[in-house]
Amino acid sequence: MKRISFKDVGLKYVLSPYDEPVVHVKPGQNLVLEVEDATSGQIRKRGDRRDRRKIPFGNPVVGPIYIEGAEKESTISISINEIKPTIGQGATYFSEFNEVYVAGTPIFKFMGISFPREPKICQIKDGQIDFSDRIVIPYQPMIGTIGVAPHLEEESISSGVLPGRHGGNMDLPDVAPKSTVFLPVFHEGALLYVGDAHAVQGEGEISGTALEMPAEVEIKVDLLEGKPINWPRIETESAVMYVATTSGGRSLEDAIRTAFMELITWVEENYGLNRFDGLMLCSQVGKVRIGNLWTAATKIEKKYLNAIKESLLSCHDPH
Repeated sequence: MKRISFKDVGLKYVLSPYDEPVVHVKPGQNLVLEVEDATSGQIRKRGDRRDRRKIPFGNPVVGPIYIEGAEKESTISISINEIKPTIGQGATYFSEFNEVYVAGTPIFKFMGISFPREPKICQIKDGQIDFSDRIVIPYQPMIGTIGVAPHLEEESISSGVLPGRHGGNMDLPDVAPKSTVFLPVFHEGALLYVGDAHAVQGEGEISGTALEMPAEVEIKVDLLEGKPINWPRIETESAVMYVATTSGGRSLEDAIRTAFMELITWVEENYGLNRFDGLMLCSQVGKVRIGNLWTAATKIEKKYLNAIKESLLSCHDPH
């Protein structure tokens, strides 16, 4: 099993088709990636601050990882096996970014006020997070940023914002151990980047910051040749999800519609359910998961897919 640490290969802040790969791997290979937290290590204790004068960018990633055989019109899969905190703690905090994320406009700067800058440092131990003296949260680790180098027309994309068809900073809690992420390929080798580990995060990530932590992430990469996808897909133990994002003129409403259309089309192609029946089915049992405020994932539980498969098998049973 190969191990890659940001301490050896450095930190990247864009998902770029122009970076030299930090490693070449074969499909089916396991990797352990040591990733830094979203502050690039700036916050470790009370009194520390997110200082954008020293490190202007957030959400550093490790990569790119070159996957042998990955070419345009193929899909890569990344199975997440384990996410372990490396220093036993995480931090959540405010900076100028959070004020714009929450308000949508620079109203805080206009009013001459700001969020408090003292970070909250939370210990992680025995599957729990000590949020405060009174509040304990279950440890539910996830990967906030996972994506490939985008299409050349989009050039390099920040790892801190702008999720899209390439994945990126989706901040979906379902990108967690025992889940598999499927991503389209726009360049030879796919050029995968991973980072931005969270100890826990709620839907919407409404403050703009999760419980950010440095971590070791164990993944398995694989390749699906001749099976292109338009947007990221996620499979968990219980459900299948499709992801779409805002930006480029798409509202969150458009992202939700797009994600459902991709999901329904995928169900038709893989399970034979007529897309209009699929549309009606998703209107009854479909679910929407919000990552950050730019990312929506639509979901259908596998029990319904299994029911479709069983129905088709019974129709073809000669007995």
